[in-house]
Amino acid sequence: MTDDPSKQTDHLDALYRENSRELWAIFYSQCSDPERAYDAVQEAFLKYHVYAGEPIRDPRAWLLRVGQNWLRDVARRKSSSTKLSATLDEMANDRFAAEDILSSDENRNAVREALVKMIEDDRKVLVMKYALNWSSAQMAIVMDCTAAAIDMRLSRARKRLAELLEEQGYSNE
Repeated sequence: MTDDPSKQTDHLDALYRENSRELWAIFYSQCSDPERAYDAVQEAFLKYHVYAGEPIRDPRAWLLRVGQNWLRDVARRKSSSTKLSATLDEMANDRFAAEDILSSDENRNAVREALVKMIEDDRKVLVMKYALNWSSAQMAIVMDCTAAAIDMRLSRARKRLAELLEEQGYSNE
């Protein structure tokens, strides 16, 4: 990074805009907690901002590693995460019917519960595919494997997710 504070801020802002959503999705796939994933992104960028060591060749990879390490540390300290649920009061001003919102929340919660039960690699490929709309080639780079292996993992992850949802009473009809 540069010594000029305004250029540092501009660089950090650009880096955040380019990478924060993607990092959040990856972190979310690892912890299944949107707040904790957001905190991991913030921690990674904060550490990047105050970092004074050797120049960082690949800031995205550096941020990813720092965020993943932070998540691991938090998981060690905290054996279980708290789940936040929306209340009906928050829905009062919404334009959708409360029943529709509750049904949608139930579906999201069912998917979250199923994702939590899945192995980390399965969660990662599903989040990268459906939250980030990544191609198999893009996922292969992050997962350090071939695109064909990603396609196989994705197929198996979808099947396992469907099985878990069926166990919870949801059908694919």
